[in-house]
Amino acid sequence: MPPLPRFEDLLPEQSDPGKAAIRDKLIQVLNSKGEILPSANSPRGKLWHLVNSPDSSLTECAEVIQLDSALASRIFRVANSGSYGMQASNINEAILHLGIKFVREQVFNAGVFKEYSGWVMPVEWDFFWLRNIFVARLCDRLAGEYEFTNGSEYLACLIHDMGWLFLATYFPNEYTQIFSCGKPVGEAEKEFMPFDHAEISAAMAARSMLPLRAVNAIIHHHTPLSVHPGNPVELSRNANLLSVVMNVCDKIADICGMDIFLKSDLTLETLEQTPEIVWLKQFGKRHDFATLAEEELAKSKEIFEVYFSNRNFT
Repeated sequence: MPPLPRFEDLLPEQSDPGKAAIRDKLIQVLNSKGEILPSANSPRGKLWHLVNSPDSSLTECAEVIQLDSALASRIFRVANSGSYGMQASNINEAILHLGIKFVREQVFNAGVFKEYSGWVMPVEWDFFWLRNIFVARLCDRLAGEYEFTNGSEYLACLIHDMGWLFLATYFPNEYTQIFSCGKPVGEAEKEFMPFDHAEISAAMAARSMLPLRAVNAIIHHHTPLSVHPGNPVELSRNANLLSVVMNVCDKIADICGMDIFLKSDLTLETLEQTPEIVWLKQFGKRHDFATLAEEELAKSKEIFEVYFSNRNFT
């Protein structure tokens, strides 16, 4: 297995002084604030290790969760929300009923939201975190139809568009220029920034030691069927699959009205004709995207409400 590149390697040096300064600041911020992994000795750090270990048990997870009252409360509230359809009387019962995958998702949610929820959110981005939760849930579910998933798919989707939030927080002038210059967003990104939002998001993923295929998928989630020459990360077949699924889930989020970056004219009917869906059909699977979207959006909304109703991420 090829080694995970240093996150700096995903952000090549720039000859333009202005863009070089942006790169330097980006690296400085990621070095100081880009880590989503909790302290190894903290309850949440121990739990992060447990949910990423194939040898962990739900009982072990429950014991550690009890030490983190805020996380325990959120898991309990999500478990007892309408979409999950259970009435657990205690956290142990909730965890044992919903399983390790559910616990892992909530641990990832808590880690990402705590690290990044304080970053600047443009007023028109009301759906940003809801969209990320939805794309993460839908991607994990769809990817599981094609291969074994281990949680990295969910986490990759949860942060796959964080590059936009990074720009809005630390480079507000460039962010404003990108969306106000009248050019296509992709073209404007290249003009005003040394890297696009996908490359910044991938660097953030590498900074937090996500697997190589997850980093690959984030880099290519807008162009999953093409390899970009010169990129330091090679696109393997597995990364291609994950980036295609991520792209499809992005499109479904847009269709569901969460098109906060670019207005979409797609429908679920025209989605079936996109190159990414045509590519997926070679594996012989068919999906009821309307039902999938309805189910996952309902659960995503309840998770969003639990984590963002008071915006306290301690």
